[in-house]
Amino acid sequence: MKRIKFILLAIAMLLAAPAFLTSCQEDAPEINYTMNVSVINDFTKVVEAINNGSLKNEQAIQKLTEAIDKMNADQQTKLQAIIDVLNSVNATLETKLAAIEAAMKAQTLILESKLALLETAIKNQTIKQEEMAQKLVTAIDNLSSSMVAKTEAITAAINSQSTALQSKLGLIEAAMKAQTLTLESKLDLLEKAIKALPDYSAQLEAIKAVIESLPDYGGKLDALANAIKALPAYSAQLEAIKTAIEALPNYGDKLTALENAIKALPNYSDKFDAVVAALNAMKTQIEALGTGQTGIATQIAGVTAAINDLVDEVNSGNTDAAAALAQIIQKLEDLKGSIGGGGTTPGGGETPSTMEYVDLGLPSGLKWAKCNLGASKPSDYGDYYAWGETAPKKIYNWVTYKWMKAGQSDEKYITKYTIADGQTEAIWYDSARKFIGDNKTVLDAADDAATQQLGSPWRMPTKVDIKELKDNCIWTRIEQDGVSGYQVEGPNGNVIFLPAAGARKGSGLQSAGTYGNYWSSSLDTAYSYLARYLSFDSGAHDWVSYQYRYYGYSVRPVRP
Repeated sequence: MKRIKFILLAIAMLLAAPAFLTSCQEDAPEINYTMNVSVINDFTKVVEAINNGSLKNEQAIQKLTEAIDKMNADQQTKLQAIIDVLNSVNATLETKLAAIEAAMKAQTLILESKLALLETAIKNQTIKQEEMAQKLVTAIDNLSSSMVAKTEAITAAINSQSTALQSKLGLIEAAMKAQTLTLESKLDLLEKAIKALPDYSAQLEAIKAVIESLPDYGGKLDALANAIKALPAYSAQLEAIKTAIEALPNYGDKLTALENAIKALPNYSDKFDAVVAALNAMKTQIEALGTGQTGIATQIAGVTAAINDLVDEVNSGNTDAAAALAQIIQKLEDLKGSIGGGGTTPGGGETPSTMEYVDLGLPSGLKWAKCNLGASKPSDYGDYYAWGETAPKKIYNWVTYKWMKAGQSDEKYITKYTIADGQTEAIWYDSARKFIGDNKTVLDAADDAATQQLGSPWRMPTKVDIKELKDNCIWTRIEQDGVSGYQVEGPNGNVIFLPAAGARKGSGLQSAGTYGNYWSSSLDTAYSYLARYLSFDSGAHDWVSYQYRYYGYSVRPVRP
């Protein structure tokens, strides 16, 4: 009897087990929740998990992307589900941003749906208008289709009546920045996009965005030529040339752009007018910089007068139009060689720069530029550069750093400017821990932002040059044009102004108005991933500090 009772008790306990386990699960809902999210990948559950903090950061985006792609629904239903998250008062900002990023990466959302989603995000102030292009870069680069299919999808979205003008402009800019499109496909896309835009102002805005976004001058010049061909009216073509020339950083590139642009114009009359108009615009721009540029303005005026004489010869029938145009091109080349303008021209030669400099009377005789690289006056912050990179960019981190091994984001994978620093797990050591790096401690001219932007003999200062500036000058904290920084007075009484321009890390600007950070061309002597720079704040002066090379700092050029 006792055995029967025992067996009955055991059976009763077994039958009660599910209820017991259920009770335990109710005491730990988060664990069960996370398991369900992992297994089911249900969109709503993933959103809830991000809201309550169970999923964060990259994991949240990944799970949400998977949930969108696995959602058993049509395009409109998927889009509406994501829009509902963006419009929900219960969704956290983190959840909304993760939903946007996931949607840009999702394979089952078409580009037009992604555009509509971004428009909603801008309207409800989840993201800013200027962030749209970068989000669309992610969308384009994550398209799994062929190059042709990608460009067709982008063209279709631009041509769509439902796509807002600002979205079209953002999409054009994103296409130019995308890593997975070739320059040839970008230029073809640009020509089609310009034709699809509704009016000249939109077309010019697109051209300006493209010129500013392309990473190299060759691409900028090709893009300008294609854009000119696409514009329907002569007045718009002239305005496009003016817009593009104003966007380019120095005189040499402006003149090269002008040459490319006039070659793209349909007839000689338009070409002649464009040259004169562009040169006059350049002359006005140069005169606005002050008396230091008078010689250049005079040279441009002389070339303009000679071109006008050639045009008169053509109009009177004494000179063939094609021959006159060839002479004009040659005069532009001569002018470029005469006034310079920096950078490396398509012909490959270096030209002297028109950047103004100040002789401070230093023992070495070194001259310091009057402005930061990329600035138009001494109080402007100018552009920001990672160490060893020659162009500004949007994001500053190891992932985007030029000298980082592809696909890596760790300082151990730096590919250039490495010393025997004992970091034997790094790629500049072999498997036997023998140093195999390049042992370069000063930037090559090809990687010097000042040299590449302005031409030789401009360069970035070394740490020795910075020490000379510190030891031989009087430093006074002042404000110039409302901008905080340091006035640096040389032994001869001449001065330069260094604005406290802060630094760029990630996509943000930090400490502007408080700290000044200026790269030298010198690597740190202890660690390959650090470089030396000039640093100051309102009271402290650390003249030869070191920092991670990926930071975006100011550059103040020097020359003999």
